[in-house]
Amino acid sequence: MDNPAFENSVESHYTNEKWQPTSDALGSNKSRFRKLPSKINVMGPTEDSPTLHEMPPLSPIMESDQEIKQTPVLSKRNSLEYLGASVLIQKGRASAASFRQLMRNVSRDVIPSIDNYRISYQKQTSIRPSLQDLCNPLPSQPSVNEEIMIQDFGETPTESGPKITEETVKETKKEDVKFGWIEGVLIRNMMSIWGVMLFLRLSWVVGQAGLGETLVIIGISTFITLVTALSMSAISTNGEIGGGGTYFVMSRVLGPEFGGSIGVIFTIANAMDSSLNAVGFAQTVQDMMKEYGGLIILDGGDNNIRIIGTLTMLFICTLCGLGSYYETKMKNIMLLIMMISLSNFVAGSIMGPSDDLEKAKGFTGYSVNLMSENWKPAYSITDGHLQNFVSVFSVYFPASIGILTGANVSGDLKNPNSAIPKGTILAIIICSSVYAGVAIICAATMTREATGVVIEFSNMTYLENVFLANSTENHFGLYHDYQAMSLISAFAPLNYLGCISATFSSALSEFVSCPELLKVIAADNLYPYWMVGFLGIGYGKSKQPVNAIAFTFLLSLAFVLIAKLDTIALLISDFFLATFALINFSTFHVSLIKPIGWRPTFKYYNKWLSLLTGILSIASMILMSLPLAIITIAIILFFYLLVLYRKPEVNWGSSTQAQTYRAALNSIQQLVHIEEHVKNYRPQILVLTGLPTTRPALVDFAYLICKNNSLMISANIVQERLTFEKRSKLQQKAYKYLRFANIKGFCSVADNSNLHTGVASMLGLTGLGKVKPNILMMGYKNDWLTCDGKSLDDYVLTIHTGFEMNVAVAILRLQEGLDCTEILADIDDLMKSKSSEDNSTITNPTRSNIMTTSSLETIAESESTDQVEGSQKVEFGIPQDKKSKKMKKQAISFRDPDGNELPKSLMNRVIFFQKKQKKDTIDVWWLSDDGGLTLLLPVIINSRSNWSETKLRIFCTASGVQELEDEKKGMAVLLSKFRIDYSDLVVISYVNAEPKNKTKLWFDGQIRSFLHQGESGPRIKEEDLELFQYKTNRYLRLRELLLSHSSDSNLVVMTLPIPPKGDFNALYTAWLEALTANMPPFMLVRGNQTSVLTFYS
Repeated sequence: MDNPAFENSVESHYTNEKWQPTSDALGSNKSRFRKLPSKINVMGPTEDSPTLHEMPPLSPIMESDQEIKQTPVLSKRNSLEYLGASVLIQKGRASAASFRQLMRNVSRDVIPSIDNYRISYQKQTSIRPSLQDLCNPLPSQPSVNEEIMIQDFGETPTESGPKITEETVKETKKEDVKFGWIEGVLIRNMMSIWGVMLFLRLSWVVGQAGLGETLVIIGISTFITLVTALSMSAISTNGEIGGGGTYFVMSRVLGPEFGGSIGVIFTIANAMDSSLNAVGFAQTVQDMMKEYGGLIILDGGDNNIRIIGTLTMLFICTLCGLGSYYETKMKNIMLLIMMISLSNFVAGSIMGPSDDLEKAKGFTGYSVNLMSENWKPAYSITDGHLQNFVSVFSVYFPASIGILTGANVSGDLKNPNSAIPKGTILAIIICSSVYAGVAIICAATMTREATGVVIEFSNMTYLENVFLANSTENHFGLYHDYQAMSLISAFAPLNYLGCISATFSSALSEFVSCPELLKVIAADNLYPYWMVGFLGIGYGKSKQPVNAIAFTFLLSLAFVLIAKLDTIALLISDFFLATFALINFSTFHVSLIKPIGWRPTFKYYNKWLSLLTGILSIASMILMSLPLAIITIAIILFFYLLVLYRKPEVNWGSSTQAQTYRAALNSIQQLVHIEEHVKNYRPQILVLTGLPTTRPALVDFAYLICKNNSLMISANIVQERLTFEKRSKLQQKAYKYLRFANIKGFCSVADNSNLHTGVASMLGLTGLGKVKPNILMMGYKNDWLTCDGKSLDDYVLTIHTGFEMNVAVAILRLQEGLDCTEILADIDDLMKSKSSEDNSTITNPTRSNIMTTSSLETIAESESTDQVEGSQKVEFGIPQDKKSKKMKKQAISFRDPDGNELPKSLMNRVIFFQKKQKKDTIDVWWLSDDGGLTLLLPVIINSRSNWSETKLRIFCTASGVQELEDEKKGMAVLLSKFRIDYSDLVVISYVNAEPKNKTKLWFDGQIRSFLHQGESGPRIKEEDLELFQYKTNRYLRLRELLLSHSSDSNLVVMTLPIPPKGDFNALYTAWLEALTANMPPFMLVRGNQTSVLTFYS
């Protein structure tokens, strides 16, 4: 290769040798390979790419396995120098094995390719070699990326493998039809916007609001939709978008919570819009039947509309099942009819009324006086309600909602990134102009009211009294005649046909988009299967979502049965305004946060304009109908909370994630410059757990202190040097346990170090700014009597390290020990067992409940003696009579390595700090003033729900009997100022008394093995015992007091003795043993001598 940076040591070995291909390595006519279309061009068949003559020869191992034959010289176009390795694989001229060997001998770097950046099923399907592959020139095993490459090239050298024939390709192309921006977006949007409102309600809007306010209404609607289209264009051009259109864009920008809720809302809104146009279609057919045949099905009113609308929805549902190809072709025909109908309308307005009957019905032709009269609003009573600007706006606004129709079928577009902006914006401009033009024509040619009686018109009575007192006599004009456009048209039946085409095509467009949206939402698995998931099941070769189509039909039919156009329009306006508001807010949000990946190719948008439009949309919702706005927001909130609760395993790189990171970074940076204050002290714990699943009790205890309050980091220190894969695997296991145990914390791994050096590294490097550990928590070393001296020294040095790093140190001891490595299964096995139990619960809930109750009943028995409700069962600290979904999230079925349930004693040891504690005490032995941490931690523990029924007992010491009362009063005042509730305060004055002989003999037995001569001398020397005789006696006396006062407590907390400098590690550990042996759960803790409690406000 030309660039030495892309070469490795293996290439240099073959630099001066000429390479000759072998028959097996580079192909033989006798071998057959499956021929597949090119997926990834690894080295590319281009002149600039490295050719095979630059590659080294095959290894001797491969040459020994295969017979070498000389191949004839090839032409340049078909030569090995021209063809890349990927082409050789596909043409059957190189085996996968030879390709793998070539990949090992040459540089593993690959040229930049689009395939390396594709993402499928939320995972990157890249063949790019990993950093470890590049750093390892001769791996013994093929890398994962090599295997992916081989699979992509189709390594199947047999005749029986499936072949992709030309017929299959043609069939696939035929089924997978893609549309350009005109057919796919422009025509769809125009046909959806030119719907029922254009033909059936625009003339009524002009009559009510007048031409001036009508143009204002059209302008406001156009402004909202145009800015929304600009926002949508910006988002849709910021990378490839898949099927799902609006839902896909919003969910990937705002995240699954908002995206999922607005996807459901948008689906319902589309179904309602389809119903609206179906009702408009039915009304037009009914008017046509009355006009030209006098036909009435039932009552000539709402029931007729219901029957015709139901039949229309059945036909639309059937047409939808045929696919988008036929639907698009039908829309093209209907667009042509629409254009002819609009031309017919304009021609009729120019021609004027053809007879006196048309004049009597209010069509007078163009008149400047009539236009000036119709310029001002004249709101009247319609359906028992006095209209106003807002009510008329709510009726008109559904005319603008079709702007998202093209985006909804983004999966059927050839290039949605360019098609959506061009087609949507152009459709809004064209359609808004048409709406404004039709409004002007109606205002200039039609009166507001007319009787339709030719005699009154000839006697001029109508023109003299335009607004008659008795409005029931007027059935025509802009107020009353919804088919005013047909009256103005040159040929009225053609206008009816245009209205039928517009309403039917709009209903079809909105109906088609609903199943596609439901299919994409179901594929994302945001909601339960019974709620949305089953709707995405595809049937047949084209995988039509039949369930989604059926659901859309039923939903649309429910709104069709309302049969009131204005009522449905109000509902639709609310739902679509909510959608538009969130689209604009998403653009504003992502533009404000500006993540690195925000680089839209569409530049004609403004984040503040998007924000303004979003606020305007919300305000319009509230003004139209406050109850409906509340209902809409409640529905969005429900689906938002449902996704938030389920926490689906999706990662779409949303702007909310970017905001979370940015907010966290800004907060940490601000904290750096804020001086710490005692009132804001938080215990931030670095807990030495190893893998969390090996010491679950220690993890639970640390989280008991940190829960919803402060930072907890689970530390795992490994002596061996870890590769990246091993480190990642350890961290994944750790986070997996924390997640399924519902513990919010962090995990960190330090390798290639012993315990105290690893702790020093973590304390110095873990955390950011003020968010860093200030407490080192570790388990008690139960094997201190039998472990080697180096391990014991390392343990005590770790305590020294904590104090040297100016952090507090806490040691937790359970008499049974904290290490559960030998008794607990691996976290992956635990998760599998939990998954199988969940499945068995679904299939046989009765049996599962019996198993759960029986297996946990014994645990509850040990703690129910002092409770009133003694029959209460407890599962991992949660009462059985309060079973909830929270319990399912917390409960992990702990099992032994063989998959069996743990016995009672072991289960108690594992879940001790998760259980509800009985009514007993937490004894706090505050022996030294360490800043108050010895007192603060048990106060925090006592505030937790599982420990809330326990009482605090405070023990402290006095110098002598004469100071006893003064010490007790002073401590009581101090605790009162600290606002700490306690049940008892005990001041001990005889702590320095001589311990009993029995206690001394017990201690001598503990340290006897350390007094014997070892390889480097005794670990505890006689002179050391004499030197620290006072301290030893004090700790032995404290042991006697502990056994006397606290042996039945739930938890004992005592100030940790400071370890002496020098080689006194064994003696120091013996002191700790004297304090904690044969005691309840015991925590030794010492602060860093800085106040963590204050009585100042």
